[in-house]
Amino acid sequence: MKEELLKIRIAKKKKKPNFIRQDTNKKIRLRNKAKWRKPKGRHSKLRLGKKGHEAVPSTGWGSPREVKHLHKSGLRQILVQSLNDFDQINKNEEGVILGSTVGKRKKIELIKKAEEIGVRILNIRNTKDFVDKIQKEREEKKRKKEEKIAEKSKKKAKPKKEEKKEVKKEEIKETSEEAKKKEEKKEKDKILTKKT
Repeated sequence: MKEELLKIRIAKKKKKPNFIRQDTNKKIRLRNKAKWRKPKGRHSKLRLGKKGHEAVPSTGWGSPREVKHLHKSGLRQILVQSLNDFDQINKNEEGVILGSTVGKRKKIELIKKAEEIGVRILNIRNTKDFVDKIQKEREEKKRKKEEKIAEKSKKKAKPKKEEKKEVKKEEIKETSEEAKKKEEKKEKDKILTKKT
């Protein structure tokens, strides 16, 4: 029964047009916003349902009630974001969709749990390839991080403290000698410029 209704739904959706707002072909400002709006004009041909105009949303375009909002496979879609969400799932009637905000590490855990229970994941085609891809990315990220840390440690290899102290002492000596010379020069200038 469900399979027949799914086939009917597929056939209906193939014929279903994109319901476009009135006058999108005439007004440029409406082209990008081609969202459906009900025509309200007094002489609107679209509202009156005249021949040769676009289709209007109505009850006939909908899918059968029993298969509405179901996946192509006929399973009801359930959003999963944690391991606790698996407790209430019926694997014969329901399929799982992993949340888009769930991180990669947690996604791997959710996939393993789904395989244990035998629940189908609807938004990942090949779970094994997906897990392998994520693990490779994580390993590569770790490797790059380690390389970066190694480079930083090489750059930070500075002279020892003793060498630093020696360098500072030499600088202090040089500055003190220069200061003494300047003071002596000032004294000489004072003596020379004194009035007798």
